[in-house]
Amino acid sequence: MRAEHLVGRDAELELAMKILRQEGAGAVLLVADPGIGKTALAAEIASRLAGEMVVMRVHGSPALSAVPYGVLAPYLLDLPVEQATSPVAILREFWAQFEKRRGGQGARLLLIVDDAHDLDEGSTQILAELVTAGWARLVATGRPRPGLPPALLQLWYDGLAERLELHPLDHEGVTELAEKTLDGTVMASAADVLHSVSEGNPLLLRCLLDDSRADGNLVRRNGVWFLTRALSGSGEGLAEVVRNRVLRSSEAEREAMYVIALSEPVPAAVLDTQVGRETVRALMDSRLVLSTNGPGSPLKMWHPMYSEALRQLVSPARSLQIRQRMVQHLIAEPPTAEGLLRLVSWALDCGADVDDEQLLEAAFLAAKLLQNPLALAAAGKVRSEALRPRARAVMAMVSYNDGDFGTAVRLLEEGLGYLDADPSGPLGAGLLWAAARAAMGDSSPDIVADARTAAAALVNGLPESDPVVGLVGRHAKALELAALAHEGHYAEVREGLERFGAALSPEQPDFVMNRVFLLAIQCELLTVEGQAVEALDAGREALALLDEQADDLLYFSDFVLARYTLAALGAGDWSAAGTALERYSARSAMGLIVFGGDIQTLKGLSLLRQGRLEQAAELVTPAVEALRVRDPQQLKNLGNALAFYAAARSGDTALAERLAGEQAGQAGQQAGAAAGGAYVEALAELFTLAGQELVAKGSGLDKLRKLPESIRLHQEPGVLLQNLVLRAELGDVQAMESIKGITPSMSGAWAAGWLSLAEAHLGADGQGFVNAGNLLAAAGMPGPAAVAFDKAALSFDAEGKRPEARQAAVLRDVSEASLGDALVHDPSTEADRSVPLTRREQDIVALAVSGLTDRQIAEKLMVSVRTVEGHLYRSYAKLGIRRREDLGAAVRH
Repeated sequence: MRAEHLVGRDAELELAMKILRQEGAGAVLLVADPGIGKTALAAEIASRLAGEMVVMRVHGSPALSAVPYGVLAPYLLDLPVEQATSPVAILREFWAQFEKRRGGQGARLLLIVDDAHDLDEGSTQILAELVTAGWARLVATGRPRPGLPPALLQLWYDGLAERLELHPLDHEGVTELAEKTLDGTVMASAADVLHSVSEGNPLLLRCLLDDSRADGNLVRRNGVWFLTRALSGSGEGLAEVVRNRVLRSSEAEREAMYVIALSEPVPAAVLDTQVGRETVRALMDSRLVLSTNGPGSPLKMWHPMYSEALRQLVSPARSLQIRQRMVQHLIAEPPTAEGLLRLVSWALDCGADVDDEQLLEAAFLAAKLLQNPLALAAAGKVRSEALRPRARAVMAMVSYNDGDFGTAVRLLEEGLGYLDADPSGPLGAGLLWAAARAAMGDSSPDIVADARTAAAALVNGLPESDPVVGLVGRHAKALELAALAHEGHYAEVREGLERFGAALSPEQPDFVMNRVFLLAIQCELLTVEGQAVEALDAGREALALLDEQADDLLYFSDFVLARYTLAALGAGDWSAAGTALERYSARSAMGLIVFGGDIQTLKGLSLLRQGRLEQAAELVTPAVEALRVRDPQQLKNLGNALAFYAAARSGDTALAERLAGEQAGQAGQQAGAAAGGAYVEALAELFTLAGQELVAKGSGLDKLRKLPESIRLHQEPGVLLQNLVLRAELGDVQAMESIKGITPSMSGAWAAGWLSLAEAHLGADGQGFVNAGNLLAAAGMPGPAAVAFDKAALSFDAEGKRPEARQAAVLRDVSEASLGDALVHDPSTEADRSVPLTRREQDIVALAVSGLTDRQIAEKLMVSVRTVEGHLYRSYAKLGIRRREDLGAAVRH
C-alpha cells in the first residue's frame, strides 16, 4: 500500500481511529464512489490497529450476494454441512475462528468489510450482531448507490456507528498526490489538467499518472513534471481497472456499457429499447452510467476516460455491428457537439462513410476543443475540392499549436489558401500563416512582400469592381498592419489603422472579422502607448464580437486573447487578466497543455507586478520547460526572462545562472527575430537586464537607463513604465522622478499605484507613504504596498510619531502576510504555547530557520509552496511572531 493513497484523508483517518479505540460498541461506515479511496483508507486503519486488535477481513462480491453467508465461507471451513444455514452455529464458528487468531491475548476483534453493498442479508446480520453486542469493531466500505445494507445502516441510526462520506480530492489534494507519486514538482497547469480530468478520483488519477509516464506524455525536465499532449484513456493501467470492472458485470450490463461508450451521449429512450430498461437502471444505480442533464436526458458513462478505455476493449468488427444497429436511432436525434464528434470519430474508427460537410464541421469543432487527432483525421478525409482549403486550414492550426510551423505554412500556402476569397475565415488563416512564418524566424518585410505577391496573383485579371479584389486587398492590408505591430513600428500602425478603419463598411462580407482585427491591433497599440484601460475596452469589444460568431473561426481567438491579457496587465486589472487566461481552458482541459507555458508566463508577469515574487517564481520557472515543447503565443523569451529575474531576485544564483545560459543559447538561435512581437520582446529584455543587475551589480542597470535613449519602442509609456519600475526596485532613486513624470498621462491601477508611490518618495512624508500603501493594497499590489508602509513606519519613527509608526508597521505586516495568500496573524496576539507545533510544522520551521526558501522547502518535502506558506503562517501564530526573521529566536525559547 503506497502512503500517497491517503492524501487528503487525515481527518477521516483520525476520527475513525478515535471511534474504534473507544469503549463500547464502535463502527465506521466509509461511503464513496468507486476509486475515491475507501478501500485504501480501510486498509490503513487495519494496518495501524493490527498491533492492538485481531483483524478479520470480509469481501463483498456481486457473485455471492445471493448466496447466504457466502462471504463468510473462509471462516466456516470447520462448520458441519447440516449447520450451514443456522445463524447461531455460524456465529459460534466465526467467533471460534477469532479466538484461534487471538490466542488468548485478550485483543479485540476488528472486522474490515470491503464492498459491503454486495453482502448477502445473512452475513450482514451476523456482522451487525457482533457490533451491537460489543464483541467486535467494524470498518465497512460501500457505495452511495445501491448503498449499505439495512442492518449496517441501523447501526448508524442507533448511534453505534459513524458514517463517513469520502469526497473527491480538491485541487491541492490532487497536486499533493501527484507530486508524491512522481517524487517531484508538477507544473501548475499540468496539475490543473490532472484535477480536471481525474475529477479528484485518486484511483483514476494514479492510472493517468502511471499510464502517462509510461507512454512518454508526462515528462520531467529540470525537476519539473509536465504534460506534452492530451491525457489518454488507452493506457494499460486504466485498461486493467476497466477490465476488472467489466468482468464483474453481467453480460447484459457489459453489452450496455459497450453501446454507451461507443455512441454516447445516448438518448435514454433509445437505450431502453436497445439494451433494456432494467439493465440501464442497474448501471445507473452503480454510478457507472450518468444522465447528462437530469431525468430523461441522454446518458453517458460516468467518466470520459472510462469510456475511452471501454472502447479499446471492443474489436473493430463488433464496433461496426453496434454502429449499424444504433446509427439510425442516433441520426434521428438532433446531435449535440459532443454527439457529433463521437459519431464522426466512431465512423472513422470503423471505416464507415461520412459526408464532407459533416467531416469539416467535426474538424473545426475538434480543433476548437483542441482534440487534435480527431481534427486531423476528419479534415484529412474531406474530398471536396471546394472544401479542401478550409480542411487544410484546420490541419494547419493543429500543426501550429503542436509547434510544427513549417507544416502549417505549407498547408496554408497550398493554393494560396491563407488569402482565399472566402469571407468566412481567410483573415484568421492569414494571421496564422504570418504567425507561423514569424515563428520560423522569417522577417516581417519578407512576410509582407510574400502576402502582396500572393494577393496580386489571386486578383490577376479581375476588374477593380470585382468584390474579390477588395476582399483580398483588405486581407493583405491587415497582414501588413499585423507585421508592423510585430516589428514595433507603432507610429505607422496608428496611421495604418485609421486608413484601414475608414475603408471598412458593414455591407462588406468580411466586415465583422476585419472589425475584430482592427480592435485587436488597437488594443495592442493602446497598451504600448500607456492607455491600458482604453486598450482593455477595445479588446473586450473584440472578444464580444468573436463570441457572437460561428465556431469555425481559426486563430482569431488566440490573436485577440493574448493582446487583451497584456492590456489587462498594463491596466493593473489582475482579475480581468485571470479571467482571460481561463478562456484558454474553458472549452477543453487540453488548452492547459497546449497553452500551459504561455498561461503561466502571463500569470507570472501579473504576480511580479503585484509584488508576489515567490508565487511568480513557482509559476514561471516550470513554464520555461513547458515552453520548450509548446509555445503557440511565442512567449518563450519572456518566460525565460521572468524566471531568470525571479531566481536572481530570490537569491537562487544557481538557477539564475542556468537560465541565463539558456537565454544566451536562445538569443543565438533567434538573432534578429522578434518571435513574440516587439512589445513582448521588449518586456523580456527589461526583465533580463534587471536580472543581470541582481546577479552582478553594474551589469544591467546602466543598460536599462540607456534603452529609451536608443530605441524608439522603449520610449513608449507602456514599455517605459516597466523599465522605471524595475529600476526603482533595484534602488535607482532617479527612476521615481521619471515615474512621476510619465504616469499622470497613463491609465490604469498599475500606473496610478506607482504614481502614488513615486510622489510619496519624492515628498518623504509618512502620511504620503500610508496613502500610497492604501492605494496600492486596494489595487491588489501587496508587494509595493508593503514597501510603502515600511517607508511610512521609518518616516514616522524618525519624526518621533511612535503610534503612527506602529500602525504603519501593522499595515506592512498585513501586506507582507497577504503576499502568500495566507491567513493574516494579528501581531498583537501573544503566543499560544498551549498549542504545540505539529510534526510537519516543526520540520518546515527547522528548514526555514536553516535558510531555505519556501520553494526549496517545498521541493525537499515534496509538497506545494502554498502548503509550506500555510504551515509557516500557522506556526507564526503559535509562536507569537510576525515574520520569518523572528523564527530563529522563537524556536530557541
